[in-house]
Amino acid sequence: MDNFAPEFSKRYDMENIEELIAPQAIESIRKEIAGTGGNEVFFVGKLPEGDRVRKVRVAARGNEVSAPAIMEAASRGEVVIHNHPSGELTPSDADISTASALGNCGVGFYIIDNDATSAYVVVEAFKEKQAEHLDPVELASLLEPGGTISQKLSGYEHRPQQGKMTEAAARAFNRNGIALVEAGTGTGKTMAYLLPAVHWAKNNGERVVISTNTINLQEQLVHKDIPFLQKALDMKFKAVQVIGRGNYVCLRKTTQLEREPELLAEPDEMETLNTLLEWVKNTATGCRTELSFVPPLALWEKLCSESDYCMGTRCPDQKRCFVNAARRNAAAADLLVVNHHLLFADTALRRLTGTYSALAILPPYRRLIIDEAHTIEDVATSYFGTQITRLGMTRMLGRLYSPSGGGKGLLPYLLAALRKLRDGGGTLDDIVRTVERSLMPTVRQLVTTSNATLDAVLEETARQTGQEYDELRLRLTPRVVGTRGWSDLLDTEVSELAAKLKSLARELSGLSRKLEEAVGKPVADQRFELRVSADRLDAVGADLLQVLSGGGKNEVAWVEGRMGERGAKIVRILSSPVDVANDLVENLFDRIPTVALTSATLTVDNSFQHLKSRLGLDLVDEDRMEELLLPSPFDYQTQVIIGIPTDIPEPNEKNFDGSLKDVVYSTLEATGGKAFVLFTSYRSLDWVHDQLQEPLAAMGITALKQGQRPRHQLLEAFKRDKTSVLFATDSFWHGVDVEGEALECVILARLPFRVPTEPVLEARCQQIEEQGGNAFLEYIVPQAVIKFKQGFGRLIRKATDSGAVLILDRRIVEKSYGKLFIRSLPPCNTVVGTVDEVLKAVREFFDGNK
Repeated sequence: MDNFAPEFSKRYDMENIEELIAPQAIESIRKEIAGTGGNEVFFVGKLPEGDRVRKVRVAARGNEVSAPAIMEAASRGEVVIHNHPSGELTPSDADISTASALGNCGVGFYIIDNDATSAYVVVEAFKEKQAEHLDPVELASLLEPGGTISQKLSGYEHRPQQGKMTEAAARAFNRNGIALVEAGTGTGKTMAYLLPAVHWAKNNGERVVISTNTINLQEQLVHKDIPFLQKALDMKFKAVQVIGRGNYVCLRKTTQLEREPELLAEPDEMETLNTLLEWVKNTATGCRTELSFVPPLALWEKLCSESDYCMGTRCPDQKRCFVNAARRNAAAADLLVVNHHLLFADTALRRLTGTYSALAILPPYRRLIIDEAHTIEDVATSYFGTQITRLGMTRMLGRLYSPSGGGKGLLPYLLAALRKLRDGGGTLDDIVRTVERSLMPTVRQLVTTSNATLDAVLEETARQTGQEYDELRLRLTPRVVGTRGWSDLLDTEVSELAAKLKSLARELSGLSRKLEEAVGKPVADQRFELRVSADRLDAVGADLLQVLSGGGKNEVAWVEGRMGERGAKIVRILSSPVDVANDLVENLFDRIPTVALTSATLTVDNSFQHLKSRLGLDLVDEDRMEELLLPSPFDYQTQVIIGIPTDIPEPNEKNFDGSLKDVVYSTLEATGGKAFVLFTSYRSLDWVHDQLQEPLAAMGITALKQGQRPRHQLLEAFKRDKTSVLFATDSFWHGVDVEGEALECVILARLPFRVPTEPVLEARCQQIEEQGGNAFLEYIVPQAVIKFKQGFGRLIRKATDSGAVLILDRRIVEKSYGKLFIRSLPPCNTVVGTVDEVLKAVREFFDGNK
């Protein structure tokens, strides 16, 4: 799946071996093989001038080495060289499998003898070939009346904007460019970018990654749009949805749970555990998406694959590993569909290893399409941040030892294994005593210390803010960290907890070494997990000190907390990058030749400048950039009426919620429900919903509220009940599609400005002001405009939809910045006036559309 031309199966002997491998590299290979006593070694060879291997490095030793492990060491255009001590160079089945996996990543594969005098080329070193460019106009013609798509797509509608977007995406592929495309609702953007993506992948043997933010769009791509193209186009291509490894079960973990369930699982988990273990025996993929239920998180963590808990080639279940199978499947695909979180996980790993052309979390790729690109800054900010929670600390320590039910966790599991091995006296007895009398009590005490420390953090947060425990939030600025109360907390409880975490980490590492010397392989699993636990404890200790000290460079740190059920204190200690632009440019936009970013909401006042400055695209070579703003094909002038009442209080006035309630009630009376009422705060949402629930029920309208049930269930209930109204906030402003008569009105309670004291927002505003900018106009308003456009976009999802949007925030017509909000919407029939005038116009609009 890469832009290379391979050759296969050649034999080189003493007379011509140096045509393949340079003499100095041959000498290095011979010395290394001799140093292992003639055993198997895997080398990675570099071909700096593209002709022969001139330099090698050792990637692995031994015969139990997997293709994924080798792929992590080799980069595209390199070659893996592997010796057969027997001198028989014919590839084994394992060799063929490894060569195939490597070849899919653009890596060659040679087999040599121990003297490096003979070689068998299974897959030749890959050499760059000239890319086969796309014809933008020809691709766009597939979408024209009479074209392939029009002939095979049920309900086809010609959308000129769709063809223009296809052409822009094709040009980005051809010229290694970056395309910014705002495609208004109804453009058909997925089909517009899939066509050039598929043709590029097939024409050039180079995979394309498509990243989205929401599961809804991923499912649309994987289950609807891509299958349609696979049938419609005269070419075969493979598309794979890639999900995080945490969705897959780990066979090594399940083996442990089968052997000693009573030592690793809680009594109330046993029934579900047995169901899961039975499922593991029959599943083909090991992915929890197969399950008909959602397993409890605490239990799933005991079964799922985790990157640091993966033993790689040393795992006894490596050959059957579900994650490895998924990786092989992805490596053979033309298109990969991922979410933004996984995209950044892959980017972070490549940044850490410095490897951009080999396997990381995803196979190597050079072509990327980012849909729902308006969310990129927020997702990157969240992903590259740090979070420590009270619950997380308790679970981490509980995986080591929990006193419930006679003792659960890794340490009791280790003790059970040691007791089966020991024969009385000696080193093993000393180790058992250390675990029983030192480590287990230490872990138990550390849980108490951790809870007490985080309670102290919460108490100091409440004291610093002067707030009750309902919902605390404190940004850890230099002023806060420098106060006596906070500095005392850091110097005492926090430092003590960090020191104890690091001390336990050292003890666990030391225990792992002792076990290796005293026992070896019989407790290999436990030794490995002790080291992983030690690494986690050490990292948490360091993070705890750094975040509570205010975070690192370009970071904002803060504490959140509240009282949970039955008086439990919920504490979160967090940090995030203030600015992600430089990271995105260095590790994404400068590394990936083609990037196409699209969404229905990328511009502010018809300009991409805000997006470019936030993502660092204003730092990219202008010659690579192309901007395209495509209006929606819908006739908003006749499909939509916008109502803006001006005789209600401003949102910051005391009687706003009361007036809001009255206007919402009157509007729903006119529409008969069929509405989203979108808020920016849960407090206001709860109050208005509670006030209107009974009066609406008396009219036969069901008042649904976000939080009553899971999001997808709430949405399905809304769609089924054609007279219902949904009161919601944040997550329902975007990524929600309701077509037809179920949704005919969207009420925006206020302009969606973010809370000014939100730590990340506050830090970014401070940074802009320090650089001489105007944070309100350069950041706060543009962010609100984009979210406002998203909320407006919930109403019209197809050409036959119609309805009303009410904006109950008069600032949109009274403040100078309000014009930015208005200009960012498509032209609509707009009524500005009193509540009575607006509602009269809305009623007339609905009467005229019946």
